[in-house]
Amino acid sequence: MIQLKLSIPKLEKEELRMIHTFKMHFPLHHTEIQKLQRRFGIVYTEVNEYFKGQFDGVTMTIFNKGMGEWRLSMIIDAIKLLKNPKISEGDYPRLEREIKLILLHVLGDPSYYSDHVLQRIDYRYDVVIGDDNTKQLLVDLYKKLTRSHKFQKKYLGKVNEDGIYEPYETTVYHSSKSTEAVVYLKEEERKAKGEVIEEYEKDVLRYEVRLKEGHLYYMEKKDDAAKRPRKLNVYMKGKLYRHYFKRYMSHIYHPCSFYKLDEAREIIRKSTLTDRNKEKLIDFLKAVSSYDLDTPLKKMTKETRKRRLQHLKALGINPVPIPKNYDNAPSSLSNPLDGFPW
Repeated sequence: MIQLKLSIPKLEKEELRMIHTFKMHFPLHHTEIQKLQRRFGIVYTEVNEYFKGQFDGVTMTIFNKGMGEWRLSMIIDAIKLLKNPKISEGDYPRLEREIKLILLHVLGDPSYYSDHVLQRIDYRYDVVIGDDNTKQLLVDLYKKLTRSHKFQKKYLGKVNEDGIYEPYETTVYHSSKSTEAVVYLKEEERKAKGEVIEEYEKDVLRYEVRLKEGHLYYMEKKDDAAKRPRKLNVYMKGKLYRHYFKRYMSHIYHPCSFYKLDEAREIIRKSTLTDRNKEKLIDFLKAVSSYDLDTPLKKMTKETRKRRLQHLKALGINPVPIPKNYDNAPSSLSNPLDGFPW
């Protein structure tokens, strides 16, 4: 039996690599736009080009909301701004300080920060896997996950401008209008875009939970105890980061090691389950192996599938088998997400 045990250390809470990119805006009045244009001798549409390269990882846009209301919008790569790939809750004060320095330089006053509105935040969990075949195998296994979870639907490709479907080779999306759960190969993404690969991006399999504007707005307007303002310090809490990964990742990306069907069958048959339940689990894995995790639903209810998943979890078996004829695939493979501090 060829086993591949990935060296994935269990992250401590203070070591969380919790975010990379977020978006926020700052409400402005038209008189403030006039001051900015006079101060730098530019029109507001040139703000990003004018300050390009002055603030690492920051892009800016000013746009008119009408009725004298304007916004300065920033998309911020926190890793580049802080020059640190390991970002946790404790890095918030420094991040706030850096943004205030930008506001001081651009608008002449750091106090605009207090009025900021968070529009999007991307949580992340990075796993370094040196073997390219293993990274690609994991992505291909994830393509067999459920086609939908609540409002999130799986996307394995897109239709290009010519109306032709283009499959994603190294990315799996589960997306709704307000949230996304994504897994992709970071280095390959950079190569495809012709971008520089940073040292902390090499050999990285990245898991992301993206909270978009609709979700953040909804959470701010709730009338219960879960209500939270659209502020960066609120969403940079380690507890909240783990909450969202558990909510949007753990129910799609199941725990436990991956096995080829023969190895999984051996574990099941050595278990204390009844012979009938053993055969049911083996048949379940065969159905998943034939296409994806929703295939068994042709012959069972979601509740029955849930019980099958619980039994497999108890035996330490991920419900997606490693394909028998996959080139250079091991008989078993550790699950990178098992290292996440749920």
